[in-house]
This record gives sequence, C-alpha cells and structure tokens, in this order.
Amino acid sequence: MNDLPAVAMTGVSYRHGRVQALRDCSLALPPGRVVGLIGPNGAGKTTLLHLLVGLLRPDQGEVRVFGREPGGDPETLDRVAFLAQDKPLYGGFTVAETVRMGSYLNSR
Repeated sequence: MNDLPAVAMTGVSYRHGRVQALRDCSLALPPGRVVGLIGPNGAGKTTLLHLLVGLLRPDQGEVRVFGREPGGDPETLDRVAFLAQDKPLYGGFTVAETVRMGSYLNSR
C-alpha cells in the first residue's frame, strides 16, 4: 500500500499584499478521504485551495499533490478537479452542465 498522502503541505505561508492569508500551515490528507474545510470568511480556505491546485505559489513552504508540485504536471492535473465558487468557467452553465463539460474534456 502507498503511504504517500494525496495532499501534503509543510510550513506553507502566503500573503495577499499586506494580509497574511496563511502562516506556517501544515497538513497531510490520505488518498480516498473526504474532508471538509470550514472557517470564517477571510480564514484562508480559498487561498489554501488555490495553492493545492497550483493557481498560487506559496511564499514559504512546500505543497505536494500526489507527491508532486501542483499545477504544472499533466499526470497530476489529470487526477485533480477544482471548481471555484466565484470564478465560473461559463456563467450561463448550470452545475450539471459544468460537470458534464469537465467530464467530456477530461474523458479517457
């Protein structure tokens, strides 16, 4: 069995201008696990997700998804899905249409 976490962050910090969004954040999530990310507005949840999919790079620390740096590796990208709440791909699509489109674009 593979002991490599699906998601690993070690000592990650990220700053939006003068606002410290994440400070020395570490976590490890095993494969096949369903987790919830909860917290008040401004707690850094969206920043953390953007770091995990490679939309942002940490100021400090390391982010790994399936053992690799997120965002640049096609093999890793093929195993990750991310749909941002405030940045729809196509504003006129329903959720079902967006999922269907993603399935079509990433079919094997």
